[in-house]
Amino acid sequence: MKDNFSNLPQRELNVHWYLGNNDLDLRYHSLGIGGIHPDPPNDNIVKNTAKLKPGIIRIFLQEFFYVYKGKGEYDWSKLDAYMDAVHAMGADIMASICLKPNALYPVIDEKIWMPTDIKEWQELIRTLVLRYSKENKYVTHWAIANEQNIGELGGCPYLIECPDDYYEYYKFTAAPIYDVLPELMPDVKVGGSSHAGGGKTAAAYHARFAELCKRDDIPVDFVCYNCYTDSPQGHAADGRAIRDALNNVNPDIKLYMTEFNVGIDDGLSIEEKPYQSLVAASLAASILALHNDGCLDGSFQYHIYDQYCDFNLFAPWYAKARYMTRYWNDKINRVGLLDFDGNTRPQYYVYELLYKMTGTRATVHGAWGDLHATASKSENGTLNNFIVNYNGNDKKDIVTTVKFAEAPEGIYKMNVYRIDSITCAQMKASPMCDLPLSESRPVYMCPDFAYDVYTPADSVTLVQFVKTVK
Repeated sequence: MKDNFSNLPQRELNVHWYLGNNDLDLRYHSLGIGGIHPDPPNDNIVKNTAKLKPGIIRIFLQEFFYVYKGKGEYDWSKLDAYMDAVHAMGADIMASICLKPNALYPVIDEKIWMPTDIKEWQELIRTLVLRYSKENKYVTHWAIANEQNIGELGGCPYLIECPDDYYEYYKFTAAPIYDVLPELMPDVKVGGSSHAGGGKTAAAYHARFAELCKRDDIPVDFVCYNCYTDSPQGHAADGRAIRDALNNVNPDIKLYMTEFNVGIDDGLSIEEKPYQSLVAASLAASILALHNDGCLDGSFQYHIYDQYCDFNLFAPWYAKARYMTRYWNDKINRVGLLDFDGNTRPQYYVYELLYKMTGTRATVHGAWGDLHATASKSENGTLNNFIVNYNGNDKKDIVTTVKFAEAPEGIYKMNVYRIDSITCAQMKASPMCDLPLSESRPVYMCPDFAYDVYTPADSVTLVQFVKTVK
């Protein structure tokens, strides 16, 4: 009998367990949230995010928290509640400062980036930093502004198209943070700029900003950019262009993609979209491409959970308030790892599976085109094979044969997890607390052990071999 699988294309991956000796920890690809509304995430969102154990969560400090009333008067009630909830997710925080209080910016105009009183602005920043990096040890990274090269079209109130102008804004905003750093934890960092889009344009903007900082001996720990594309190669190329430009000026400046996701804006708003397996596969393949290139010091998937926008919270300080509500309410961009109630989507499990890969990296040969793969040996002896089948529009179901070299001999439990069209449909039909096993069985592993695994188009597969003690 010749089954249907025998007719599928076959590929081979070779895993050499003792050729690689570098640590593998993909938690630097983390999560982001916020910028759209000030409501704290609910308990289910907090619980499910905490289960992933992310390293750093990136957030926005938007004006809708209404912290500063003017003349030294503050109201921390909304922001405190939000920060407490994010901190309960168990991670450090990167906070992007996007505040624009009417007391210091009385005219609603994205092109106005200079406050009416710089000293008063700096006292606001100093007070903010002391509250959330000293009194509450929440924030370890302070980022100054977001997507300032496109302003309100990027969801934030500053349009600073010229890097020279941004440098001036950065100087007087970063100064009070650096002034209080001796009072803070030793690992608090300060950075900017943030650029909507990667590639050569972002590289030129960041390089010029870095040159000005170097010229005047102004410290900067990191810069950021945001990118949405379904091309893993495109993600890696965009990040590499910026990294190379920074290396020419100051290689010590770290690079973060503070908004990382697949292509999300095709004009359609349909609830089934995030439950397509291609979304999870594109995300996973892009993370592997970025990791293999080594261009980033961190990324933040945007968003942790779905967002909505209240027109009345934006209108007092934002000229394009209707644009924001149209983008986040009319269109309903369902980009979250979780829905608004905190139920998991396929992309949530991409991060769960990737984070299981922590250990010593093995060498993998044969990953090209459709197949993206990595392998690792965990500290407890578990062997991990992570395989993605994703190639844009050229979709092929594949049977992958994985051959080991110098595998540690013994009895193992073979566990297979798969995100594909079947599990995605199950998730859409009924919320999942855990990704179910596709298969679990004992195997005796010889040093040249080999196995076959079905890797359908647009799928993410983790095969784990858990050492059995007898």
